[in-house]
Amino acid sequence: MIPVCRHIKPNGARCQSPALADAPYCYHHDRLHRALATRRSGKKNKLVLHPLENRVSVFMALSDVLRSFAACQIDECKAARLIQGLRIAGQLAPSTSEWVAEDAVEYLDFTQSGEELAPKLTFCTSDDRCDNCPRRDDCDLERSRDWRAGQASGVADDRGGAPQASAQAA
Repeated sequence: MIPVCRHIKPNGARCQSPALADAPYCYHHDRLHRALATRRSGKKNKLVLHPLENRVSVFMALSDVLRSFAACQIDECKAARLIQGLRIAGQLAPSTSEWVAEDAVEYLDFTQSGEELAPKLTFCTSDDRCDNCPRRDDCDLERSRDWRAGQASGVADDRGGAPQASAQAA
């Protein structure tokens, strides 16, 4: 079984990449969350902007800037520069008709430090009988079938391709 990344995107959808072994995130999001944790440490009540992935995340960042300005955590000059940068980012960011994803995460788990995580989810890479599998409740059965079909045909699926053997040992 391969665990799925537990990062939650700004529109509420979860990342669909395979997670690293013994980590809740894929390679990209593991690096992202480590960088954010480093920036947060020792900087209580300081503004930390998350990556600007799309217009939803730009809107969320604008909200964070305005909240920090209203709480006198950043000065007017810095707020103006950040808002101008976010205005440009909003124009360049991919538009999305989906403010909230159809497959948005419905409940959250939390790390020990209080960071939000999508619920645990795995997909199976073997043809074992699902009825007897001890991890059936955590398994994305549809993705498991898609992965096995992609392996059999040699064709990658539309969610980032079939994971290689190294994804299990990463």
